[in-house]
Amino acid sequence: MKIKKNNDRNETNVFTLRELAREPNEGKHISVLILLLTMNAGWTDLVAYLFLSKVFASFMTGNILFIGLAFAQANFGLLERAAIALLLNFVGVTIGALIIHRAPLRRTTRRWRNRIMITLLIEWIFLLAFAFVWFMTSNLTQQNTAQIVLLGLAAFGMGIQGAVVIAFEFPGVVANAMTGVVLVLGQRVGKGIAGRGVAQTGPVGEWRWTFLLPVLYALGAVAVGLTSASLLTPIFPLIISTIAIVYVLSKVGVDKIG
Repeated sequence: MKIKKNNDRNETNVFTLRELAREPNEGKHISVLILLLTMNAGWTDLVAYLFLSKVFASFMTGNILFIGLAFAQANFGLLERAAIALLLNFVGVTIGALIIHRAPLRRTTRRWRNRIMITLLIEWIFLLAFAFVWFMTSNLTQQNTAQIVLLGLAAFGMGIQGAVVIAFEFPGVVANAMTGVVLVLGQRVGKGIAGRGVAQTGPVGEWRWTFLLPVLYALGAVAVGLTSASLLTPIFPLIISTIAIVYVLSKVGVDKIG
């Protein structure tokens, strides 16, 4: 009966997405989603670096450095790939944010879940295209055009999922890059040693699973190293995205999709 009351409350009350992410029951589901997408980013980044001419699909700090290096070395091939990845990732984040944050600002839990699922479904379509192009391309290392297309698809997809993660507004929680995560974790440790590590509560509260993000990101890379050049290489991000969509769908219910 208690669970039913909580469900009834979530279906009648309205929240901003930031408020919803800090609801105790909903926070658990959101945490699972963030961790899944973080592993996806780690896998996709290393696949892009190893097989798509040494640039990244989601780690834009690295690509910005590559753009600077390309100018210094007059390496127009590197400049082209890094700039395309940066641009399409930015477009992906923008479109993802547009889908998620379209008015109204406050929604019921079910409507927020619908919005997140629709956004992830768009990412899934691009990752499906990524896998299709990959399997249709023979001798990928010698196909520059195919590499650029694959990089663009992957970067756009990672931008979409990046928009999903940052929409919850947890300080330092960015699934696509770990620099901010390390800064937040270091700050927490420093404050704790100084005796000022009092947990925050309310809408600005910290996400307690932040320390798992580097672990999941690294695990994605480990998995690439163990399965490189296998059938899993191009389809793992699609698999993880499918799991994320099914997970959100299981919380919405097929008959309640808006």
